[in-house]
Amino acid sequence: MSDATIQDVAQAAGVSAATVSRALNNGSVKQATRDRVRKAADRLGYKPNAAARDLIAGKSGKGNIAVFVTDVGNFYFTDLFKGLFAQAQSLGYRLFVADLELTNDVERTVGDVVSSCEGQVVVSPRISDTLIRRLFPQRNTVLANRQIEGYTDVCIDDRSGIMQAVRHLASLGHKRIAYISGLSHSWSNRARIDAVSRGCEEFGVECVAIGPFEPTYGGGVNAGDALMLEEGVTAVIAFNDLVASGVVSRLVERGLSIPEDISVMGIDDSVLSRASRPQMTTIDVRQERMGSQAVRLLAELLDAEREGVEFEPVSHMIPEILITRDSTAAARIS
Repeated sequence: MSDATIQDVAQAAGVSAATVSRALNNGSVKQATRDRVRKAADRLGYKPNAAARDLIAGKSGKGNIAVFVTDVGNFYFTDLFKGLFAQAQSLGYRLFVADLELTNDVERTVGDVVSSCEGQVVVSPRISDTLIRRLFPQRNTVLANRQIEGYTDVCIDDRSGIMQAVRHLASLGHKRIAYISGLSHSWSNRARIDAVSRGCEEFGVECVAIGPFEPTYGGGVNAGDALMLEEGVTAVIAFNDLVASGVVSRLVERGLSIPEDISVMGIDDSVLSRASRPQMTTIDVRQERMGSQAVRLLAELLDAEREGVEFEPVSHMIPEILITRDSTAAARIS
């Protein structure tokens, strides 16, 4: 019995695993593509999985697309999922979510899901470029808030939002700004560190990077302790709203007033930023729009593949918006 997988057939035929599934299960593909896939399958001795056949046969609309995330319970994804699901529904696709933190065998999980879906959106900034290249075919994958050469992506423009944030703080007289860093291997964190550094240089203020810390409330509490050791810092930009909330809580516990003693702002414009006291200045990263755009780009890739159009990756940037609330104010003069 052959050990050939659907990925082997896809590679031999020069198509995606989803196209192999359609071709072998009488789905919508060009006859020339169907013939090429069947020849590759026969040559390799590949037999379609019965469960996969049932999934293909039972689905409605244009098919299934998968969204791969790390930590599906993170409220960071709430607005993103709104955009993903709404756009998928409007285009006739069914959407499935796979949490890569819930599996001990990432490669097998990804392989099983990819083989039964038309394409996928990958929202996993902590996974290495090497692993993404190994697991996800370029021709039917869209990266959300992550850029890797050769892949289609949709990203939030951290530079635009953080430049607005630094300009805002500089206009309030802040001369020494701290950035509370997230995890060092996070693509988003690296982009934000670079944007804060460039913004501070442009507006003539000093930048202090503190961290890395877990991108959680507890990480923010720990960052608050570290911040107390830094002299002269009058404003803070945190990796996200959750971290900023932890920072505020810890600083208040230690006797500081926000924003009278120190200004604190987050990134995300999550519900937490509006519920906190004082309400938090933050950057709206427009997650819902990013989710919607990711599915739209993926649908365009899949349509192009069905029509035999040569794959061309595209990159789309979504500008961020500064939301000014009550947690930032004029720098305190010593």
